[in-house]
Amino acid sequence: MNKKALEICASSGLVLLMILLLILVQTEAPEPMRPAGFVVAVLAFMILMGLAGFGLLRVEP
Repeated sequence: MNKKALEICASSGLVLLMILLLILVQTEAPEPMRPAGFVVAVLAFMILMGLAGFGLLRVEP
C-alpha cells in the first residue's frame, strides 16, 4: 500500500471513529457529563490523528 492510500485510509478510519465516539457520548452519557464526553472524544481524535501523522512520517514513499 502506498503512502497516499495509507494516509486516506487512516484519516477516514479516524473520522469514522470520531463520529462513533460522538454518537456514543450522545446516546450513553448522562446529561451532565455530555460536554466533558464531547471534549474527551475530540481530544482523543486529535491525539490519534497526530500519532497517525507521526507514523506516516516513517512510511517509505
